[in-house]
Amino acid sequence: MNTEWQKQLARQEILHCLNEYCWGYDSNDMTLLGGVLTDNAKSGGVVSNSNASWGPWIGKSTVVQALSEIRNSQPDRRRHVVDTYIFDELSEHTATARVYVTIFSYGNGQSPHLVATGEYSLDAVKTPDGWLFERLEEVLDCPF
Repeated sequence: MNTEWQKQLARQEILHCLNEYCWGYDSNDMTLLGGVLTDNAKSGGVVSNSNASWGPWIGKSTVVQALSEIRNSQPDRRRHVVDTYIFDELSEHTATARVYVTIFSYGNGQSPHLVATGEYSLDAVKTPDGWLFERLEEVLDCPF
């Protein structure tokens, strides 16, 4: 990338995709969530210090279907909050980043409360349609 301005714009576009992913999951809008994935996207996750994991899933439709099934099995509502990002690589066409995630829950007669913290790691590519995720994986700090 030629200028710091271009790099900052790319970072913001990629973070916007992550926000769409989170909003899509939280609101059960799988069209929004799927709109930030490449056709061959890979996703999954683990819980640190446990045997708990999900995925890996490969292919946008597989990822979206699996996340939809998980979301539909949760009787509460989730709120994913992403912050404190760092880009390990950023070029004109590719990016690799890590981002903290904090997950809150509410519903079922409960007040909003923290259910998990962790981080996303991602690989993004610039396409004619904008930035999309080739890989989005999650590591949670503890089970919930």
